[in-house]
Amino acid sequence: MEQSSRVAGAPAMGAVHGRRTVLLTGASGVVGQGLLPRLSDMDVICLVHRTPVAHRGVTSIRGDLTQVNLGLSDAEYAQLARKVDAVIHSGAVTGFARNDGTLEKTNVDGTRRVLEFAERADATVYHVSTAYLHAKADGERGRTAATYAASKRAGEDVVRSSSARHVILRPSIVIGDSGTGGISAFQGLYMVAAAILGSLVPLIPFDPTWPIDFVPNDVVADAIATTVERELTSGEFWITAGEQALRLEEAVTLCADLGLELGSPVDRPRFIPPDVFDRLVAPVFLDALPRRVRLTVTRLLEFFTVYLAMDTALPSSLAELAGLGAKPLPDQRATLLNSLRYWATATGRDGAEPESQVA
Repeated sequence: MEQSSRVAGAPAMGAVHGRRTVLLTGASGVVGQGLLPRLSDMDVICLVHRTPVAHRGVTSIRGDLTQVNLGLSDAEYAQLARKVDAVIHSGAVTGFARNDGTLEKTNVDGTRRVLEFAERADATVYHVSTAYLHAKADGERGRTAATYAASKRAGEDVVRSSSARHVILRPSIVIGDSGTGGISAFQGLYMVAAAILGSLVPLIPFDPTWPIDFVPNDVVADAIATTVERELTSGEFWITAGEQALRLEEAVTLCADLGLELGSPVDRPRFIPPDVFDRLVAPVFLDALPRRVRLTVTRLLEFFTVYLAMDTALPSSLAELAGLGAKPLPDQRATLLNSLRYWATATGRDGAEPESQVA
């Protein structure tokens, strides 16, 4: 696994200068939505592409990350630069299947525009990257999903080459609130859980002892907000479970337990060695599977190959961040179950009326 040589630099810590004004990109995303309640002690301006952010005390300004001056007029840009003390850049395209150039345009060029603004405003940038920078395709499998990681690596290069003060934050897979399970959209890991709970995954071609690293969105939000509140101006922080990550077999067992709780027993998938799957199973049996199962397995292999195929734990800076006042990582099993229960209720999997507002 390729990692930055600087896991957590020596952050510079300034004095607190009263209420600060923060420009937030990506406010409608999972990380951004989790951040908004946590930033209540700051004046928050959200750069939005279309729809204003509906959150108390937050101001929205319509712009475009990929355009000169963030899509603002010269006067608007200058006025915004005079107000802003810090920028939290969580705006990104996360769709793995994008092949229209928007990944690079937003995640790389958009980051460059944000850094240009920060230089103009003399503001510190808190850049939200990903803990899966190492993700690369294994031949054709995983090629599509790996383009996202490549765009985030390039985005970090842009940040490091800028003269703006900056902090890089690398969350792993973000799931629901550790207590309520609440989240604004279901991504990645929920797709895997849905397939397991639907008995659509007969085989998992990975080692059951490999870690599956996820972090609840309240912990991610608190870690990011803490670095802003402490006025850090440098450092690279891994917002991950690290050595506390569950193993794949533990996560599958929790999904099976939830299936029983919901009254829908699960056909638990079998773990088989990756080389056995590639040599013996896939060539013979994959095409023979029912179409729905085959498509599900193919999509999951794309996700698993790039983001879960690792036999060592990710680095983690949560202990260091806790020393600065951030939340510690809660129990991973309880967090995952709370998230899956919320998902089951929101999607009607528990027999309740689905919550239409949840993506």
